[in-house]
Amino acid sequence: MAIAAAHRLNGELVSVDSRQVYTHCDIGTNKPTPEELGGLRCRLVDVVDPGTPFTVADYQPLAMDAVADIDREGRLPVLQGGSGLYLRALLDGWNLADAPPNPELRAVLEQRLELEGAESLDAELRRIDPESADRAQRNPRRMIRALEIHAVTGRRPSVARESDPPRWSTTIIGLDVSLAELDRRIEARVSQMLDAGWVDEVARVRQAFPTADLRRLGHGYPELVDYLEGRLTLSDARDSTVRQVRQYARRQLTWFRADRRVQWLPDDPDLIVERLRVGMMTAEAS
Repeated sequence: MAIAAAHRLNGELVSVDSRQVYTHCDIGTNKPTPEELGGLRCRLVDVVDPGTPFTVADYQPLAMDAVADIDREGRLPVLQGGSGLYLRALLDGWNLADAPPNPELRAVLEQRLELEGAESLDAELRRIDPESADRAQRNPRRMIRALEIHAVTGRRPSVARESDPPRWSTTIIGLDVSLAELDRRIEARVSQMLDAGWVDEVARVRQAFPTADLRRLGHGYPELVDYLEGRLTLSDARDSTVRQVRQYARRQLTWFRADRRVQWLPDDPDLIVERLRVGMMTAEAS
């Protein structure tokens, strides 16, 4: 849908995906292929190698620069992807510059997560800032980032997110697809990715970046690492990945349906392009 809109509206894509930033992880993060892009540029993919930490604080300034650059060229920035935290930080201008990543602290928290489980981090974050704990929804990456912000700034993470929204006119579109159809597409896509060589890709990345923790790359990577190390069969890895992605899709819906700016439309490119045109005309008129 985003590619179709960008082609028809003189646009350029900006990825809003927390995993497509990693090089060499093309199949597993479902990056658009050159054939799919049809000559379009998609920014904010292949930014860092899989062994390099990358957070929303790293993403935000890069995305701001990408949007500004596309706008200067007289083209429409078309943001596409489902990482809600990244999108919110970008569009709402969260103040993240004063809380840079702390690799040493993050390593300690990740070790605690492995030894004590998510409940331990949730309890600590809830003691510091219940609002941030509710937002994190026991998502390990979000909990670790919130605890990192508190450690670096001394402030509650929810307060540290004081914002300065950019003066953009935005049209935010969510694809309105039934859960049954969404589940079908997820299962089909996981199978397609495995058929396309996802296992071999994970094996190559493990060999090229032996110290990288591929588990933090999200759905499918922990399962395929377990398969390669003999702890899961490929069938079990596939089924677990499908299950994890379905659960994540439901969390995405909860996140985005809480944002009243999102306009929910069927996945019809003509309808989506027309709605974006209306948004552009309204912005020009104002």
